[in-house]
Amino acid sequence: MKVNQGSHNLVFYPVVALTTLATALILLQPESPKFRMFINHAPEIMFGILGLGMLFLFTKWHRLMFFAFGYTGLLCIFLRSSTNTAPVYAKPNMAKTLEVIHVNISNHDWEAYEELSDIIINSSADLVSIQEVTPDWDFSLKTTLKDSFPYISSAANISFNGIAVFSKLPFSDLDTFYHNDIPNLTGMISLGEGNSGRIRFVTTYTNPSFDNNKFYEELKEHFTTIINKLSGKENLARIAIGTYNIKAWTPEMKYFTNALGLRNSKRAINPLNEGSYEHIFHSTHLECSNFGELYTEDGSSMIGLKVKLQFKNTPLADDSGKIQ
Repeated sequence: MKVNQGSHNLVFYPVVALTTLATALILLQPESPKFRMFINHAPEIMFGILGLGMLFLFTKWHRLMFFAFGYTGLLCIFLRSSTNTAPVYAKPNMAKTLEVIHVNISNHDWEAYEELSDIIINSSADLVSIQEVTPDWDFSLKTTLKDSFPYISSAANISFNGIAVFSKLPFSDLDTFYHNDIPNLTGMISLGEGNSGRIRFVTTYTNPSFDNNKFYEELKEHFTTIINKLSGKENLARIAIGTYNIKAWTPEMKYFTNALGLRNSKRAINPLNEGSYEHIFHSTHLECSNFGELYTEDGSSMIGLKVKLQFKNTPLADDSGKIQ
């Protein structure tokens, strides 16, 4: 397809200006709430610029094609940095693994108590974080899960903010702390003898944004409360579990994960998936050997996340369990 120079320039400069502006706002992440739309919808914008690049490829507008593909590459690298950056999941090693499940009850049928309990019991989870726990759910879960998960701590609430933790491993240093009446649970579990096998966990639910700019200010304050609670404590492995109602690449989330030395367990981003607001982070002491989404028994809807973690710098094991 051949176009005259005047028509090319009429398209070239506006397209380059708009794609440059959108890419810069995503990469630089200015604090002004006016630009929040660009940050929150970074994957969609990236795919849009990629689509423009494909269009320019077919129309043989090569300069515009190079600009579009270049910005797509920059955004891809940026988004990839907020996921699990390992090229593949870690191979199983000789360290004991920790399997964690995170469930948000609002993703599940509100009255299907037994189904959710069966899913959790039939899993191989060692630690289960459940959020949006109301008093009736709290009673049901404690009744049905206590035999399989004897160590329980909960802070039920009639609002969104109720949380509970169920574990097959004993708790220590368990604490419920609050930010503006929103409960957070933290504690220690151990996979071995001494400090080398200890892991601190914290589970949190933050209020939905409802497209309210004040939400982001309050979220950062909430994260600061958690950081102040955990920083200065023992330099041991950490896991942060939660429905943070924010994407992993946003400045608030990066502030939180960088302050606590956390890495994302996810290796992919699906902007259309509700799970993009659910997160399981781990410190650099640990590595992820498996990650997936948790579904209802009929597979119709996602209700949470599941991850398998192990300590790093441990000899690998072959299929028979022998050290390689």
